[in-house]
Amino acid sequence: MQRMGLTDQSLASGGVDATTDQIKSSTDALLALSSTGGTLTADGTEQTLYIDNEPLGCTMGRRLYVDLDAMAGGDTTVIRVYYRLSDGGGLQLLDYATYTGADGGLANSIKLVVVELGPYRHGVQVTLEQTAGVNATYPWEFFAEV
Repeated sequence: MQRMGLTDQSLASGGVDATTDQIKSSTDALLALSSTGGTLTADGTEQTLYIDNEPLGCTMGRRLYVDLDAMAGGDTTVIRVYYRLSDGGGLQLLDYATYTGADGGLANSIKLVVVELGPYRHGVQVTLEQTAGVNATYPWEFFAEV
C-alpha cells in the first residue's frame, strides 16, 4: 500500500510551493529596523536633529532619543516635531516640549528623553533649540522601520 503525503511528489509539490510563496510574501512585507544618530552642538538657533525629507515610501518612525546629560542649571532646551502631509508641502509643527536643566540633566534626575514618532509618507523633522544657558552638545539616536 502506498502512503500519501509529502513522499508523494504529485500531492506535496503544489502545497509546499504555495506555502513557500506565502511565507516569502509575508517576510518580504516585514519592515526592517534602521537607525541613525550623532551629536548636535547647540548654537542658540533651532537646529535639525533628524529629517527625512520626502522619503521614497511610507516609513514607520519609532523613537528619537536625546541625551540631556550636558544640561546645567538654568539651561532651557526645546524639542519640536514637524510632519509634512503632502508632496511639496511645508513641514508643519505637530508638537514640542520644553526642558529645563539642572546640573547633569533635568531637575527630576532624568537624563534621556524620547520623542515618539508615528508613520509618515511625505516627511518628518525633529529639531532642538537651546534657548537659555551655555550651549551644550546633545547625543541622539533615531530608529524607524522602513
